[in-house]
Amino acid sequence: MSYSYLLIICLLMMITIALVMYYLGTKISYNYILYNASVSVGSGVIFFAVKMIVTMDTIGSIEQTLDMSIMVLLAIIWVIALIETFTVEIMENGREIKQYMKTVPVMIKTIEMKEIPFIAAKSFHSLSVKAKTILVKNKHTIKIQKWISEYNKN
Repeated sequence: MSYSYLLIICLLMMITIALVMYYLGTKISYNYILYNASVSVGSGVIFFAVKMIVTMDTIGSIEQTLDMSIMVLLAIIWVIALIETFTVEIMENGREIKQYMKTVPVMIKTIEMKEIPFIAAKSFHSLSVKAKTILVKNKHTIKIQKWISEYNKN
C-alpha cells in the first residue's frame, strides 16, 4: 500500500472518530463534544504509531523523518488538547470538584485501617463467586454442546 494512502487512512479514521463523537455530543451528552479533540487526536497518535510500526521496514529515510515529525506534532497537539479539556472541565465543574475535594479527607478519616483487609477480602470473595457462577454456566453450556453434537452424530 502506498505511503500517501496510509496517511489518508489515518486522517480519515481520526475524522470519523471526531464526527461520531460530535454526533453523540449533539444527541446524547455535551461531554462527548468536550472530550472530542483529545480523544480524536489521541486516537490519531495511536493510529499513526501503528502505521509507523507497520511501515518501518518498507519506507525510506525521508518518509521516516516525516513520520517522526508528524508524530511529534500530533503528540504536542494531543497534550494541548488534554490541557484544554481539563481546563474547561475545571471551569465548568469547579465547584463540584472543590466540594468533592473537601469531602475526601472526611471519607479517608472514616475508613479504619484495620477494616481495609476485610473489605478487600470481601470484594475478592464476591468477585470469585461471580467468576465461579460464570464458569459453572460455561461448563453446563459445554456439556450441552457436547451432548447436542453427539446427538447430531447419531
